Amino acid sequence: MMNDKLKQQTQFNALLKGLMKGLAILVLCQFYQTNLHAGEAEALFVAGNKAYKSKEYDKAAQAYQQLINDGYKTADLEYNLGNAWYRQGSIGQAVLHYERALVLDAKHDAAAKNLAFIRSKINAEIEPLPEFFLTRWWHSARAGMGASSMGILALVCWWAGFGALTFRVLGKTRNHKKWGLIAGLSLLIISILPLGLAWSSMAYQKNSEQAILVQKTAILRSSPEENAQEVETVAEGTKLNQIKKMEGWWQVSLENGEIGWLPENAMERI
Repeated sequence: MMNDKLKQQTQFNALLKGLMKGLAILVLCQFYQTNLHAGEAEALFVAGNKAYKSKEYDKAAQAYQQLINDGYKTADLEYNLGNAWYRQGSIGQAVLHYERALVLDAKHDAAAKNLAFIRSKINAEIEPLPEFFLTRWWHSARAGMGASSMGILALVCWWAGFGALTFRVLGKTRNHKKWGLIAGLSLLIISILPLGLAWSSMAYQKNSEQAILVQKTAILRSSPEENAQEVETVAEGTKLNQIKKMEGWWQVSLENGEIGWLPENAMERI
């Protein structure tokens, strides 16, 4: 009986040792693969910067785009790609990547300045409609803090609210109970605001429903047909709000409120 138990224990120890060895090998392989990919990404980034300095802007754009395709999506990388496209004379692609940089980091000053410079030229004939002050405030608040920061703030307010509500139960005096209830409910209500901003920020980053015209020019038409009535000529780099899609066309609205249809391949979503 003792020999059987000893044999089973030895087999169990051997199995456990094998599992631990396999796990260690797996961790080492993952570590090696991660570092290998990081090294390749760094080399590609350096190559892109070198090509840009040598005025080989097409090669620089290819290197930066490859990094983004591989999952290395950052505001600085989008900004660099925008610069590379601008140097090649592709205003639409430059605007697209500056906009994407600002989606990832609303406080990216360099991208904002370059974008403002380009927009002062391409949007000279498009007068934006005035934005409702609450909408403007919401967009500014959403851009002012990252989604994670707003989420943390909402969580802090939420738990602080529940903490204050405990005074409603544990408070020794009527006054403690009263203010515990008021503070608790107030904090829970306040937590809705940063939670809403966090959700809005994440939704905007995932799908902004905005696009940039990347063709030199395009004709905004009254319906999704090539021979439909012309509404307006839209310049490269113009920002569009996508409304609905239909058989290779997008119904869009311009910043001046004009609505019409453009070919799907004329634009790229931010």
